[in-house]
Amino acid sequence: MHRFFLPKDWIEQDNVTITGEPLRQIGYVLRLKPLDRIIVLDNSGWEFEVAIERITKQQAKGKVINKQPGQGEPHIKITLYQALLKSDKFELVLQKGVELGVTSFVPFVSERCITRKESAAKMERWRKIIQEAAEQSERLILPILHPLIPFDEACRSVKPPALLLWEEEKSVSLKRTLQNPLYKNATSLSLFVGPEGGFPESEKEMAQRHGIAIASLGKRTLRAETAGLAAISAILYEEGEMG
Repeated sequence: MHRFFLPKDWIEQDNVTITGEPLRQIGYVLRLKPLDRIIVLDNSGWEFEVAIERITKQQAKGKVINKQPGQGEPHIKITLYQALLKSDKFELVLQKGVELGVTSFVPFVSERCITRKESAAKMERWRKIIQEAAEQSERLILPILHPLIPFDEACRSVKPPALLLWEEEKSVSLKRTLQNPLYKNATSLSLFVGPEGGFPESEKEMAQRHGIAIASLGKRTLRAETAGLAAISAILYEEGEMG
């Protein structure tokens, strides 16, 4: 069934009212009809199975016929601190990160970033990408997109445990880091991934001063848009969330 995140006040007891973009999707894109069923989510972790009763140009009305807690959220909350990338690459990270299970995204600007600022319109586009990916991948809670911040502010604001992927690291692997009890038993984890040119040593050292661990993804150098997704997959596998 098709899934839609809706504001909580659109669901009143067993009655659901749908307008705006979700209505356009239901009536004009998917061409759903009365008696068709959809899954509605209110960002609380519950799934509402809804039978559509009627559709007009102004709104759709439906009735909740089943409500149950969903199963689409990993037990470890991953915050991805991603250096700003070229637009299409950053959008890929957002989309695939949501599918994998990232809880929140913090874009930041570091020394080697090619792109250094984004418009309000671009941020809104990113939120839409996140919502569409969350609906497609059967997430229950919409991942949060935080405002763009400088790297030093990201380091100051992060809560441990946190780790930074650095291609120059030779001795400490991601696997070894994740086996440390601080990370292995964590319910939340922050992951820093650099821009196309990677992190300079000065930023690596700054991260260390703020208690952020440094780790390597292995012998091969991955693209910036690949590294975070590979690390997230490895973290979720170690936590028993994949496979």
